[in-house]
Amino acid sequence: MKLVIGDITKAEADVIVNAANGIGPMGGGVALAIKKAGGKVIEDEAIRVCSQLDPRPGDVYVTTAGGLKAKYIFHAVTMKRPAEPSSVEIVRKCLQSLLEKAREMKVKSMVLPALATGVGGVPKKDVARVYKEVLGDVKDIDITVMDVSGEFIKYLEEELKKAP
Repeated sequence: MKLVIGDITKAEADVIVNAANGIGPMGGGVALAIKKAGGKVIEDEAIRVCSQLDPRPGDVYVTTAGGLKAKYIFHAVTMKRPAEPSSVEIVRKCLQSLLEKAREMKVKSMVLPALATGVGGVPKKDVARVYKEVLGDVKDIDITVMDVSGEFIKYLEEELKKAP
């Protein structure tokens, strides 16, 4: 797992992960940044996919990546409706769903933000612990965690230094 301080919308990978709601609009945080950088086409597709699949918190759905340097956007549903609180359990299920979907689609590289730590309200320290538990031993997918402020990266570095 690589840790990078930077803008996820500038990342190059098979997949860029979006912290999503289960109805599709991309109105804040990482989702808004992805929509602005990649184009409204991503949001339009997300709304269409959500209306068909009705994803629940913990699920992952896929759209194209618009103008971003990725093949796909994997939308990790951290909340059903925009700005609802999330939880550590939902983040864990999202990470497991992301790995399943990546393996199913033969994805080699994936860039993730700090899921549910914005409007979802889950403490970054708790999310960092779950990232280590779920993603720490993944060898078959090149995983990069990106955070624009660097705060989440600091917590994740602390977690990764601890014994398993």
